[in-house]
Amino acid sequence: MSWRGTLLLLILAGLAIGILLFSQRSRTRSPGEPLLGFDPSAADRITIIEGVGGAGRVEMVRQDEVWKLISPLSDRADQGAVQALLDSASGMNVLDRLNPVDLKGRGSVSLESLNLKQPRKTVTIRAGKTHTLLFGADGAATGQIYARVDSDPTVYLVPSATASLAFRPLAEFRDPRLTTLSFDHLAEMELTRNGAGNSQQLRLARNAKGWNIVSPVSARGGNEAVEAWAASLVGARIVRWMPEGTDPAACGLEPPVATVTAREDGGVPVVISIGSETGDVPGGRYVRCNGRPGICIVTGISPALAATPAALRSKNPQTVPLDTVDKIEISTGEGGLLVARKKGSDDWQVVEGGSGDLSRTKVEEWYRRLSSLKASGFEPATPDRLAARGMNVPELTIRLIAHLSENTAEESAGDMVLGEYAFGTASDGTVAMREGDSSDLMLLPEKALELAGGPEGYLPN
Repeated sequence: MSWRGTLLLLILAGLAIGILLFSQRSRTRSPGEPLLGFDPSAADRITIIEGVGGAGRVEMVRQDEVWKLISPLSDRADQGAVQALLDSASGMNVLDRLNPVDLKGRGSVSLESLNLKQPRKTVTIRAGKTHTLLFGADGAATGQIYARVDSDPTVYLVPSATASLAFRPLAEFRDPRLTTLSFDHLAEMELTRNGAGNSQQLRLARNAKGWNIVSPVSARGGNEAVEAWAASLVGARIVRWMPEGTDPAACGLEPPVATVTAREDGGVPVVISIGSETGDVPGGRYVRCNGRPGICIVTGISPALAATPAALRSKNPQTVPLDTVDKIEISTGEGGLLVARKKGSDDWQVVEGGSGDLSRTKVEEWYRRLSSLKASGFEPATPDRLAARGMNVPELTIRLIAHLSENTAEESAGDMVLGEYAFGTASDGTVAMREGDSSDLMLLPEKALELAGGPEGYLPN
């Protein structure tokens, strides 16, 4: 082939490419077809620029399926706000279009008049491919705005929802949750209150059975009470972020009024420093949280700072799963009762102190009553209080026993006491109960002694 033929082929190829590019840039979109039409779940980077020279710049990236702010500060992003922006941008439809030929004149409609010659508002989204939306002037009707896409010379009239979601204060892109901790995964919680010259500490830890108060006393925590208390702290919502450079000392954060340390299983501690009340926000306090830049205001946490062990401890007896119990022994000053599971059956039988069989339903109802006892208060199990409450010789003792041995002639061999509850003498409508060798006495209504009848009391007459 001659050089003239080669040159001709190159020219034809260039023309074909130019025609293809032009047709792609100016192709007509069918009614209802999204302008961008990308998959929001594929997006991994968003850049928002507003102002002359990009003075206002917000950048976000998706890492491990979580959106994070990387500019102008590093922080967790509001996942809902980012998703709303992506959904709006991906589904943005075209209301009208102005072709390049319509914008070349010096009439009332031009790139300059539409603020698209040098646009001051751009949104760039990377979702496999990278697309940049350039926003200009508002349309004639409310809720409309003129925009361009990438280097496409066509101007589109589109709904302004995407622009409204993109061009807003930085604080609205920050995660409004103070922490991302979940109560279901918490392993430890600690509250330290700083007073005049001293500090008070309340520490809790969770094991397989539930929450326990570790300091300043040792007691079982009430799961519902602990959950409400912990949720008000780690689940606090941010009302407002303070301006950069706010003096921590002026906010009561150097030193803080209180400090909360929380840790999930296998996680690193999250430390929340709580400052003084704000004054202008009802119930608001200044707060800092490690891993989050700046000082913010949260509400609803002040009551949690006044929590006491008495308010968080369990008011119910510590019981064991009934299916692990083989015998129930009740001793009173007038005698006793022993019931045991019937072999090969779900029912029970009276072994001592009476006769007959007991249905599983009757035993379970009696055990429910024992489990639902609720203390009105607590007293230390000191010798003088034990004597005053009639605990030296208990009025009633209930033992829950597991029978672990089947290979001995001795009936009680292998018995293990899973739970023991000793009741004292009733006085002024109140009776004290002690669980095992607990250091505290639970103060209960006098009617708790009705449990002395045991499950036998549910036999028909």
